[in-house]
Amino acid sequence: MCPPHRAAGAAPWVRPSSGLWHVGLLLVLSVSGSAQQPAALEPRVSPDAVTVGDLLTYTVEVPLAEDERITGPGPDAAFGKWEVRGYHVEPAPGKAVVTYTLTAFETGKLQVPSIEITVGDAAGKTRVVHTAAVTVSIVSVLKGEDTQPADIVGPLTLREKPLAIAVRVLVGVVVLALLVLLAVFLWRRRKRRIVEERSRPDPPDVIALRALKALREAGLPETGRVKEHYSEVSDILRTYLAARWGLRTLEETTWRIVGQMRDLRSCAEYAPVVDDLLRQADLVKFAKARPEPVACWAIVDATERLVTETAPLRAPEADSVPASGDV
Repeated sequence: MCPPHRAAGAAPWVRPSSGLWHVGLLLVLSVSGSAQQPAALEPRVSPDAVTVGDLLTYTVEVPLAEDERITGPGPDAAFGKWEVRGYHVEPAPGKAVVTYTLTAFETGKLQVPSIEITVGDAAGKTRVVHTAAVTVSIVSVLKGEDTQPADIVGPLTLREKPLAIAVRVLVGVVVLALLVLLAVFLWRRRKRRIVEERSRPDPPDVIALRALKALREAGLPETGRVKEHYSEVSDILRTYLAARWGLRTLEETTWRIVGQMRDLRSCAEYAPVVDDLLRQADLVKFAKARPEPVACWAIVDATERLVTETAPLRAPEADSVPASGDV
């Protein structure tokens, strides 16, 4: 059936059912779109301007039901040119606070893109919420017009001033001179000590034992020179007594020597032995006694024992003459 003819100038004719159908369709689409596209969550960034390489705190609050929790993406979230340096989720009543620590290495206005956060419940159902993108200003750490890194240059050569060089050389010369003087002083002191030790006379017992050893090697009794043998023994003993205790012995008689020893406490106990040795020598020297060779060597042995027993105490290394037992 053809529609009725519309007269000229009349209002357009609209089918009532057609307009109502369009309005209903728009309402359905609007409700469906709002259910599928929830509002994006607004994140907070702190600070809103950073320098290259500084850390940026990105925080977003996600509403949660009682049995829901954050299941992703965790620290693997993709933030474009931003690097994730830290991730933390803090539960709160009816929500969860998700915090990312970010950093970037470009200057200018850099956008932190939207990310998807997955929420799951105890039954295994999941849903996805989105965050809004934000823009952060990143400035260079360089100040002024020079905002680009400079080329790497080689190490600088430091030149010392002539005065500083002269002072260092002078100090070195002085130190070297002091070391040389110290070495010379130590060498001279050591040399002087050696000379003093070599020029120091031997102890009286060393001299006496050395003389008695030479007398043994001479072998005077075997050649009939008994008187000379006893005279040597007497002289060696008298010399030792004078050096050891400071007695007057060289021009004194036997009884005077023995009397000095008895008056001196340090050697009084040896007076009888000295008296016997000197009297044996006097008998040969003045009374023309002629003892056998055995007796001649016995007086040498007795004199050696006396010298060894009465020798002054000293360090062992000072002894340079062997004892009679080693001859």
